Amino acid sequence: MNRTTAKRILSLSLVVAFALMAVSPAFVSAQTGSFDSKAGPFVDKLVFRVITGDDQQVLALLANEIDLIGEQVDPAHLPSLQAAENVEVANVLRNGYGYVTINTAKYPLNITAFRRALAFAVDKERISDQVWDGLSEPLDSCVAKVNPFSIEGLLPYTYYEANVAQGNQMLDDAGFADVDADGFREAPDGSDFDILVECSQSSNIAVQVGEVVADALISLHVNGDSQATDFYEYLNRLYFHGDYDIVFLGSSFNNMDVDWLAYEFWSEYADEPYWNFANFRNASYDSWRDQLLHSTDYDEVYEAAIEMQKIWVYECPQIMCYENILLSAYRTDKFEGFVNDVNDGVPGFWTNYKVHLKDSQGGPFGGTFRWSNPLDLDTFNHMASTSAYTQNVLNQLYDSLIVQNPQGIDVMWLAESYTASTHADDESVPEGHTRFVFNLIQNASWTDGHPLTAEDVAFTLNYYRDTSGNPYGSDLTEMTAAYQTTTYQVVVEFGTESYWHLHVVGYKPIIPKHVFENIGIANWNTWNPQPPTEAMVTSGPFNVSTYFAGEACEETRNPNYFYGPDRTPTGTTTTTTTTQPNLTLAIIAGAVGAAVVILVGGYVLLRQK
Repeated sequence: MNRTTAKRILSLSLVVAFALMAVSPAFVSAQTGSFDSKAGPFVDKLVFRVITGDDQQVLALLANEIDLIGEQVDPAHLPSLQAAENVEVANVLRNGYGYVTINTAKYPLNITAFRRALAFAVDKERISDQVWDGLSEPLDSCVAKVNPFSIEGLLPYTYYEANVAQGNQMLDDAGFADVDADGFREAPDGSDFDILVECSQSSNIAVQVGEVVADALISLHVNGDSQATDFYEYLNRLYFHGDYDIVFLGSSFNNMDVDWLAYEFWSEYADEPYWNFANFRNASYDSWRDQLLHSTDYDEVYEAAIEMQKIWVYECPQIMCYENILLSAYRTDKFEGFVNDVNDGVPGFWTNYKVHLKDSQGGPFGGTFRWSNPLDLDTFNHMASTSAYTQNVLNQLYDSLIVQNPQGIDVMWLAESYTASTHADDESVPEGHTRFVFNLIQNASWTDGHPLTAEDVAFTLNYYRDTSGNPYGSDLTEMTAAYQTTTYQVVVEFGTESYWHLHVVGYKPIIPKHVFENIGIANWNTWNPQPPTEAMVTSGPFNVSTYFAGEACEETRNPNYFYGPDRTPTGTTTTTTTTQPNLTLAIIAGAVGAAVVILVGGYVLLRQK
């Protein structure tokens, strides 16, 4: 298994309410950065200012105190944002969704015909049009439609529009009849039953979705009702496979991998804590699991993912209710080249990397690009934090072999090329193993001048694997070896065959061996760098230059970054004068709490491997 129970607990604990007002997305457009090259960054500095609360972040943007709101924007602020000059709002379809999970182990919910009838009766168009007021789209698959592995739009049927007639016919055919003429159907064995739809009381969206599902039950002449309740109470029941009928949840993903399909609905996990909330068991679904997990061929992996979704959508262990749209807001008076990333929206790595001053501002080079960050970072140790706000700051510090571009597609970064082999390709590879050979670019270096080589890559992977409890090592348990063969070639081998091993290795941030061999394996989680007093040795496009706890963090462009653009195209040096930010900005008063992320009910923020 390439994901640990501890990681699962963490991913399910990072929850945040998404009860937003809704408005049609038709009014917005999004700038995209140039991707004809890997060149970047263009600005001289990034400043992350701690500004707590939606209202204060919007006010800061309107007052030209920041250039970008560092999280998704509540549509309640759209009127003021739309009315402002030099402010634009961009939208991106969320890599995630809201849904209801059904207890498939409970009679009569264990009958496929009942679940399908309900799926046909639920009015997903109503949810998108009325509950979200146009700020979402209907969805049937458990793989979001923005994901290239999604089956959405490829099936000969959908559950988008309420088809109550078909749902009732399916229940008739399955033996659900109103035997006692009380207006409600009995189960095929003649027993009375009722269905309770539970939803988070802290989320208005969840409450309204629960009502739509309850209305669908009533339209099918099923005794059903919805109830707003404590999210954490019913989440705890789901964790340990306690009693429930139907429950509202939400999930978001930070990459396009779908190997989780092999675990999330696997029959053997129907009673495993923290997994398979639907208690789903299906032999046909399970039969594709090995191909999804252990094929090294993309086409075979894709086939398995599609076939598993076909079965899943037909069986309806869960009913997807919507894939909503996320909004980002930024200023356009000084900068251009904002990037609307499929995972992050505008506030993300790619905007920092590609945004640049307008020609009218003396661009494209120079300037200070300012973010709001709702919470201060809790540590500069990337291995010891799960805060999305900390990652806003740390995302620029280290590089990986492979990155996802704004469309979620792999791009070679530190790796120039790679090959993947099994025993069938190369007899020197042990049977059942997968071997990756990465050839690295040869001009990357650390900020202290040391070259970044295959030795650093091999050390990093072994360090992550061998440090107990390190979140970056939880999916490296099957890695049997990582070693350099030449200065710029590294070999990584796994004891199993799998396409997904590529991303397990490729997405990891690479760390400098000459620094971390002194820190040691035992101190991975207690390492607490204090930049700029204690300079951090990094490789990324920016490095920390100033930090005032609770107020702001400044990062300065790495002048020797290996993809840095030529700043003197005409042979002359361009000098850009910028006003330095006021780094004594006070924290807006408010009860933030000590939690790494805000835990307020109903949505899984991250689902990591």
